[in-house]
Amino acid sequence: MYKVQSSIARSIFLAVLIFIMNSPARAIDLTAFGGVQRQGKLTLQSAPGTTVNLLRTINATNFGVFGVRIGHGRIFGGEHTLAFAPNFIDADTKAFIYSSDIRLQAPLPVVRPYGVVGLGLIGTSGEGVGRFGTKFAINYGGGVKFMPAGPVGISVDVRGYAVPSTEFKVFASESQRLDFLEVSVGVVFALSK
Repeated sequence: MYKVQSSIARSIFLAVLIFIMNSPARAIDLTAFGGVQRQGKLTLQSAPGTTVNLLRTINATNFGVFGVRIGHGRIFGGEHTLAFAPNFIDADTKAFIYSSDIRLQAPLPVVRPYGVVGLGLIGTSGEGVGRFGTKFAINYGGGVKFMPAGPVGISVDVRGYAVPSTEFKVFASESQRLDFLEVSVGVVFALSK
């Protein structure tokens, strides 16, 4: 029974992937990115100053992240992120981050601002204070893609993450919300236009 369900799930996944890749109404892009994360909240007022300060002060209080994003849709579409943070919150905690977002993007030829909001999971492991297992997460933010010529460009992205209920292993009796922001730079590959 398990093999049949696995085969059906794999077939559905491949059919959806083929549909997205062959749909003439879809624009598909792949972004390889790297960036920094820091505990704190992202708001419209704090975004510009926080972004500049975070990029200027890359040190032990910030933790790195790298990954890939697959986006689809010209104006209204989606984006899926898979990332890894080898030093999440502290040096002894690692995190895998997955999110699926709704993306609204300006259909401009060279400079494409966009906004995203979505849901996902953050899974942590290791021996550090930032370890809390796997939790549901909300993310929101936006950025700009620069596509000067051809299928390759760059992106700058700022996102806020909120993990509503976190119980850190060191403080197992306390449940609290974890907020952090992420600033990243990436290389964008336009797979279809």
